[in-house]
Amino acid sequence: MSLRISINAKAEIIVSAPKFMPEFMIRKFVEAQKTWIENNLAKVKKNQVAVKTDELYIFDKKYQVIINDQADKMGIFVRGEKIFVNNLSKKTPAKIAQQIEEFLKKTASKYIATRTQILAKKMGISYQHISLREQSSRWGSCSSHGNLNFNWRLVHYPPAIIDYVIIHELAHRLEMNHSKKFWEIVKKHDSEYLIHKGQLRKKRYN
Repeated sequence: MSLRISINAKAEIIVSAPKFMPEFMIRKFVEAQKTWIENNLAKVKKNQVAVKTDELYIFDKKYQVIINDQADKMGIFVRGEKIFVNNLSKKTPAKIAQQIEEFLKKTASKYIATRTQILAKKMGISYQHISLREQSSRWGSCSSHGNLNFNWRLVHYPPAIIDYVIIHELAHRLEMNHSKKFWEIVKKHDSEYLIHKGQLRKKRYN
């Protein structure tokens, strides 16, 4: 195992080192990577979609979050343009934020799984498994074994943009690269992929 440094989606710096490596060597390594850390930390923070406890965007639609301490049952419920978080157990703000995040993950998982199945059938492409992760720099990925990974934070974005990401990863089942042929496959199933690609980069839900 060699020294490695990475930054996760929560803007946390993670240093991996061999078990018996002296601390001064690790510190020296981190100091040498200072410029890389600062540059990439800025990128991650720019791309972060914060989970707020007053409002949320789900599929590009804005919802007002209401914490209800007087509800008659536990859970999170969507009513019109409001999301009610029933806080019977008097959870702290941090716990409520965690509960909302889990709700968003489940919403993303159900939606993306369904859309992937529909789009894969339309494209005539097969895949193995779907998993959702919180990736710092990727919205999706496709392994050589046909496993698809998606960033659960796509739940904040418009359906057309989510479709673009799904189509992008499914296209990798035919072309594991970004060649001209790959983009032709993407364009065939998303004629406005350039627009969606640009919106994915520019749209932020801070």
